[in-house]
Amino acid sequence: MTDEMSDQTSMDIHFRGNNTSSWIKRGMDLYGIISDARIFNGSTSAISDWKLRINIKGPCYLNQFWNGDVEVHQHVGTDKEKIQTLNLANYAEDEIELEHFFDESDLLIPLEEGDYIIYYPEENMREVPVKPGDETVVGFILYYDKSVDLSDYTFYYYFHRNYYEGPVFLIIGLLLVWGFFTLGMYITALYVYKKAERELELRKSGLSSMSGLYTIIYIVDLLEDTIIPVSYPEGMDKDRPKNLGANEQFKNLYKFDAAESYLEPLLEFGDLTTLPERMKNRNSISIEYISKNFGWSRIRFINMDAGSGRPVEKVLFTAEQISEEKKEIDKILRKVERAESESRVKSAFLANISKEIKTPITVMLKLTNLIVERSNDDDITSFAKSVISSGKVLMAEVDSVIDYSNLEVGKLELSPEEYSLSAFLDEIYELIWPRMKYKGVEYQTDITDTIPDKMNGDSVRLKQILITLIMYLISRNKTGGLRLGVFGKVVDKDKVHLLISVKEIEPKNRPDERIKFYRKYMEADNGVPKEKENEISIDLVEGMLKAMGSELNISDTYDNGNDYYFEIDQEIVDRSPIGKYSVRESEIDW
Repeated sequence: MTDEMSDQTSMDIHFRGNNTSSWIKRGMDLYGIISDARIFNGSTSAISDWKLRINIKGPCYLNQFWNGDVEVHQHVGTDKEKIQTLNLANYAEDEIELEHFFDESDLLIPLEEGDYIIYYPEENMREVPVKPGDETVVGFILYYDKSVDLSDYTFYYYFHRNYYEGPVFLIIGLLLVWGFFTLGMYITALYVYKKAERELELRKSGLSSMSGLYTIIYIVDLLEDTIIPVSYPEGMDKDRPKNLGANEQFKNLYKFDAAESYLEPLLEFGDLTTLPERMKNRNSISIEYISKNFGWSRIRFINMDAGSGRPVEKVLFTAEQISEEKKEIDKILRKVERAESESRVKSAFLANISKEIKTPITVMLKLTNLIVERSNDDDITSFAKSVISSGKVLMAEVDSVIDYSNLEVGKLELSPEEYSLSAFLDEIYELIWPRMKYKGVEYQTDITDTIPDKMNGDSVRLKQILITLIMYLISRNKTGGLRLGVFGKVVDKDKVHLLISVKEIEPKNRPDERIKFYRKYMEADNGVPKEKENEISIDLVEGMLKAMGSELNISDTYDNGNDYYFEIDQEIVDRSPIGKYSVRESEIDW
């Protein structure tokens, strides 16, 4: 390694610094943070291997270090000193010899000032080698109570150097090449001779085995215009006009055997004068026709010179009867067509009946709104509001059925319109909060306050996607809380790029005993996994996102649950930001 190469290579440790890279473990008053170690190779040689030592300068807890092995030195300089190498991304608890404990699912390994850790990269995860001009990033998680200092570290790295350079090596190399060339020519001559003998035997064996598959097998020499019979039914070959050339013999065969409507294309296909050009870079060509004697038949020309680099000089001609095969194929095609037809009819029926259902629901919502406006009775008003809330949920479910049916027949149409993001989020909350309250699920939002409030896009479909995702996660009974995140940035004067996330989280307020009993009852009442019951929901979400030019992604998180997210562009109507947004806490009664 030269000084110049070293100067062009760098390594730094920095906090990741986005909205999801730091958090607080409230039960222990600890802060969790994701840090990244970035290695950049600015030299002209590859870094063949490296390792990183981080000296701990204050009390903290090591939680994760992906993807390679970590050598942990704990209680250094004391009689309790321990050293162990672990893969923190893949370990068994009974293998851990270090002092540690678990806070729920989080592994915490306490470290003090003077302790240190050494990270070894994982080759399978492409952390080594680091190519010239390339970089690799390794992430890790530490928990601490006040602050953590990661400035004391040492980076060891090794360059790959090529020693096979210079004139002396070149001369020696040329002499060796010449010697190996001479020896190789001798060995090749022996090999070619043996291979020719072996290939002749294999061809004989292969042709013999093919006779069980095909009715007729001929070898056709295109240069000599001759036919060599290999296999045919007894007596069939005796009437072949052997005094004619191969091309004329095939013409007589087609005229004798093919039904009238297939004769012209068969003569064109079997023309041996154009066969070499048609079979250029192809192993075989075939055609199916109706035989006057045998019903459906197939003939095929197989290139015997394939892979040799030579022009096509010899081919195999095969003929086989395929009437039974055609019957089976036709039977399968009829079943497929019938299934597709039934699916289209069902989809159309669902879409039509769902549209019919929407009319009385709309009337019911309007009448119930009149009750809310005109009634002076608080109980009646409260009941009516519940009916409206449930009716809106039902309307959303009906819209999902219509969209799913349209997706199946490929008729889903987008309807972009101007909308307010804050009003959009309020409507989602209004539809989901009764269900979340009943199931004891906490709801949070995380909205980038600088993104525009007024946008243009298909807000109806976007709302369906988020409600479907939220209802799907609630129905699984595996989460105590959900967080809806809308993050974004303006990419040009007329467009904003959004990342929208529905994430399972650990709730601030634990469910009471009534909710726990309810969940236990629901799990015992139905043995069918909730994920199976709701597969159609995810299909609908993925279908609508595909129609909108996006896709659903699911990532594991280090707390309890998964993160369902997608990215989408929306047009900007007004650049005024949404500002600080939060759900209407006054309506939440956990």
